[in-house]
Amino acid sequence: MKYFWYIINRLKPYKGWLTLSIISNMLMSVFTIASIPIFIPFFELLFSNDKLQKSYSVLPSGASLNEYLNYYLSKLIYGKTPSEALVFVILAFFISFLFKNIFVYLGNFFITPVRNGFIKDLRSDIYSHLIKLPVIFFKDRKKGDLLSRMSIDMQEIEGSIMNGFDALVKAPLIIIGAIIFMLIVSPKLTVFVLILLPFTVFLIGGVSRKMKQQSNVAQIQLGKLLTIMDESINSIKVIKSFNASNTFIKRFNNINGDYKNLLDRILWRKALGSPLAEIMGVLVISLLMWFAATLVFNGELMPATFIAFIYAFFSIIEPAKSFSSAYYSFQKGAAALDRVNEILNEKNDIVDSVDSISKTDFVDSIKLKNVNFKYPDSDEYVLKNINLTIEKGHKIALIGLSGSGKTTLVDLISRFYNITSGEILIDDVNINNIKLADLRELIGMVSQDSLLFNDTAANNILFSDTNIDNERMKFAVKSAVVDEFIPDFEKLNSVVIGDQGTKLSGGQKQRIAIARAIYKNAPILILDEATSALDSKSEKKVQSALEKVMENKTSIIIAHRLSTIQNVDKVVVIENGEIIEAGKPEDLYELKGAYYKFIQLQQI
Repeated sequence: MKYFWYIINRLKPYKGWLTLSIISNMLMSVFTIASIPIFIPFFELLFSNDKLQKSYSVLPSGASLNEYLNYYLSKLIYGKTPSEALVFVILAFFISFLFKNIFVYLGNFFITPVRNGFIKDLRSDIYSHLIKLPVIFFKDRKKGDLLSRMSIDMQEIEGSIMNGFDALVKAPLIIIGAIIFMLIVSPKLTVFVLILLPFTVFLIGGVSRKMKQQSNVAQIQLGKLLTIMDESINSIKVIKSFNASNTFIKRFNNINGDYKNLLDRILWRKALGSPLAEIMGVLVISLLMWFAATLVFNGELMPATFIAFIYAFFSIIEPAKSFSSAYYSFQKGAAALDRVNEILNEKNDIVDSVDSISKTDFVDSIKLKNVNFKYPDSDEYVLKNINLTIEKGHKIALIGLSGSGKTTLVDLISRFYNITSGEILIDDVNINNIKLADLRELIGMVSQDSLLFNDTAANNILFSDTNIDNERMKFAVKSAVVDEFIPDFEKLNSVVIGDQGTKLSGGQKQRIAIARAIYKNAPILILDEATSALDSKSEKKVQSALEKVMENKTSIIIAHRLSTIQNVDKVVVIENGEIIEAGKPEDLYELKGAYYKFIQLQQI
């Protein structure tokens, strides 16, 4: 029951559509039940006209509910010939079904924006929440599982819960109305039917299966959503570093909205099929009723209260089956809803503090004081007692074996994680007290893995920047030697580089990533093996350009190659999460310690 009210609460933005759907379903139920009692008094009047016209011309004293029903319905054809009454009966029967199916279609028409809107909003909420979760959340999560929750689980919710939601509302109305009518006609037969009904529904429900039809266009649109989701998870650090969360959320919501509108049109057309089929079926039945009535006039058939009862019985089967199917599907979909809500309930501890301040400039230094860090689910410290000062305008190099903690250290400065103890200061302001957007606006980053998106080269360089500066763009493109493989500047806006830059070589991808950081022009630059994918010739060009770019910036360089740490002001050697050496390159070389061994190894 909690899921039912959870859904109702999320449907508040669509209460107008939902109200119209409920009203349509109620009217559909009224016309469905109204078609049942037409049989008894009308056919009795037709088949025994003189007697019944006399019997029901006045309301009997002490009349039963059934007699009241017969009396008021008989007044509609009182005084008419059998042939005239027959036409009246058939017309009334057809009209009742016509209006029933009109309201069936309207009920489905109005519920479609509600159902798709619910899924659209839930999917948007998940994406918005997911993309703002801290980086550490994604370390222990499989990308496939997250995409499964976003796609398969959402489809399960749509198919199992939302498609059956209206059945849980309208089916009971029809069932209750039909049972009341059956009780009026024959209580004994009703009890007998209620005993047999569960078995009938079970047998029919076991044989019949719903087939889901999905449009190819809708699948393509859904694929676009999954592509954005995949790219966002793979590139979460880049998105956060460039403050592009809102850009990606907007792009996602645009495609998500288009997908919702497409589904509306598909399901509206699909909803029209069943009412039209039933109207045509009822038209055929009406003609058969006329033929059967002529047989009754000839004495070949008995007047049939029983027909009306059987008809009432068959009127219960389909909604009972729908209700049973919807109920069990609802329970099945609840598991998927739990998996989706597990993401929505995930807490984000990388947020602005209550007293956070805006800081848009960098004027002095970055200081790490007694910094310790371990992952929440681990007892082992990744970084231990880190003390480091990085003066403005200086270039420092972090070296050490893989897994020593170099990347984790710069991730802490960008506040992708919260430190376990100690503090990190920028201009003597704790980064926990700086607004996240401002902090990450101060930092430009090029990671070891060039994280690119299935978009144009220009948009990959601009990223979340909506104020395009062509001169800055040209400088970034030239500095990163992007103009070597895209010489025409105008083509940057038309060349699509493919998913994760698959249309580019490794060196070309890295140069696009470098151009992105140069274009951002942040005062603090983090280079995590920024030239690792370049050949010697390209590396020399890019390294020369980076040297010029770094002249007026504070640069933190993570490197394994000597070529990337020439002319740095300080070298910091990290081993097993601790700083074991720090100082000017020439001084450390003279010590013949860890840095000296690193140089010797590189020379070999």
